[in-house]
Parts: sequence; C-alpha cells; structure tokens
Amino acid sequence: MARKKPLIIAAAMFLLAMPVLAQETPTDADIRDAHAALLGLARDDGTPEKDDAAAVYYSIVENPDAPRLVTRLEVGGAPCRSRFMSALQFPNQWATLTFGMVDLRRVTSVIAYASADDMIAGVKPVPVDSEKAVQIVLTGKDLHCSSRMSLSGEAASDPVCSDRLDLTLTDAREKERARKALAIVAGTCKAPAFSKK
Repeated sequence: MARKKPLIIAAAMFLLAMPVLAQETPTDADIRDAHAALLGLARDDGTPEKDDAAAVYYSIVENPDAPRLVTRLEVGGAPCRSRFMSALQFPNQWATLTFGMVDLRRVTSVIAYASADDMIAGVKPVPVDSEKAVQIVLTGKDLHCSSRMSLSGEAASDPVCSDRLDLTLTDAREKERARKALAIVAGTCKAPAFSKK
C-alpha cells in the first residue's frame, strides 16, 4: 500500500499539469490516435490510411525479406474500447492474423521510467510528466486481449489477455502522442489509475 501512494500522487500531478487536455472533448481522430499510440502503431512518422470506421497502419519495412505488419484499428461507439485486426506477412508465406480488443477503462496503474533497464527491473520510477520519462507502463486486469489464426489452416489460438500496455517515448512526437493518449485515458475513460484518492 505504501508503494501505491506515490503512484497516485504522480498520476494526480500529471492531470494537474494538463488541465486543458483533460477537460476538452477529444475528437474521434484523437481517440483513435490514443489507442494507436498505446498499441505501438504509426511510430516513425508512419501515417495511417483512414476511413469513417477505421484506420489502417503499415509497418515501415526497409528490407524486402522482413515481415510486414498491417493493422486495422476500429474505435466504435465506446471510445475507451478499440478492436483491431493485424496481419503479419512473411515473404512467400501465409499470413498470421491477430484479432484483439483493448479497454482503457481497465487501467489501474501508470508508472514511468527513465530507462528501459529501470523498466525491466521495475526500479526507480519517475513522475509520469517528467522530461526524463522514456518508458511508461500501463497495467490493468485483462487490459489487452487477443487471439491468433494462421491462414495456412492452423487452428486459432484461445484468447490470451495481457495486463499491460507500454509507451516508448524516444522523441518529441512520441512524447506528445503519449501525453494526449494519457489525457484521454484519464479524462475520457476515467481510468482508476487517475482517480484521486
């Protein structure tokens, strides 16, 4: 319990540091980008193809022999829940499909770290709004669930749920996306991690 108190204080300070974002009503595009940021999509200035219902993200592949990942992300009537379908295609092989869902209302903790090594070891957390933060970990019960199926005819896997989403902040663009995404998790989704206790 003593460990949770600094995290709640850090989350509250993060909210106070961005009152405008927390109070404004985000657009559909803002909400979809928040989900994309939390799923690690459209990094390195990758621009998705968009329509009214979804956005399609392509991984940037410089080596023609490398696998290509294509992800269709949908955010419907419930802005805090997203559905996605990803296809991982290896050259000259069948693709593997992943179907999944994320529910941002389930985020119960948000912890930031100044390095990947600190994150892996789970030591030396920093305030979420710190300039030193380069990794942010969001956790919550069954936060991210998915199942896989191969188009080669293999049976689909049973659904697997993860309690964690990671944000990597390597440049100013990613830091801005992360800030907006966390504001939506806090303000729109009212995630327990940001409730003031």
